[in-house]
Amino acid sequence: MQLTVLGSSSAGNGYVIQSETEALILETGVGLIAAKKALDFNIAKVAGCLISHVHGDHAKYAIDYSQVFQTYAPASVIAMKSLEGATEVLPLVRFQTGRFTVLPFPGHHDVPCMGYIVSHPEMGNLMFLTDSFMCEYSFKGLNHVMLECNYTDKALEYAIDNGHTQAWEKRRLMTTHMELQTTKKVLLNQDLSGVNTITLIHMSGRNSDKNEIIAGLSGISGKPIVIADKGLTIDLNLSPY
Repeated sequence: MQLTVLGSSSAGNGYVIQSETEALILETGVGLIAAKKALDFNIAKVAGCLISHVHGDHAKYAIDYSQVFQTYAPASVIAMKSLEGATEVLPLVRFQTGRFTVLPFPGHHDVPCMGYIVSHPEMGNLMFLTDSFMCEYSFKGLNHVMLECNYTDKALEYAIDNGHTQAWEKRRLMTTHMELQTTKKVLLNQDLSGVNTITLIHMSGRNSDKNEIIAGLSGISGKPIVIADKGLTIDLNLSPY
């Protein structure tokens, strides 16, 4: 199983998880053509598409995707994006799409938002959480983690002092997005004993420092931590070998 990053920023978020025979799409903030290219245009193998919340960088192209793939999303996304035929996801209600099993869990944003535990026989269990300033859940048996690390306090203060970020944005970030130290606490609250990959997603271009973030999270699991830059591909193997 392989992860392809279509985009992972406020400009647009989208991810494709796929094997040779089956695929799942996470988020619809990047145009459909990018997903098709990542799939080598084998769209028939897509078992479904998951959306976390209604904001444009995650759901701008939701209607395009929903016309091609079975789409799963919170009720607010389905209503606001007029997604006919989409399926509502409910907190902690597990469902199956293809050979993927999905457990939605609530995030904490300024609109209704879901994280997902995605399981597949070839991949194991993957935790996906973006656009949430905290996570109260502790999951066991994880093999892969895709978790937001949007900003650091130090980089944010520098951006404000130098006019790159407005001072009023600080309060919103604190109640909608995950800061480095919170990302670290969330990771430490998970069962990382079987984790093979940790991918940091939705990192701010203005309010973060990649070197500070990697240094701050190094050694947490004994596995390399990577940042989800556009175009990145990662093997989501069930075993580390």
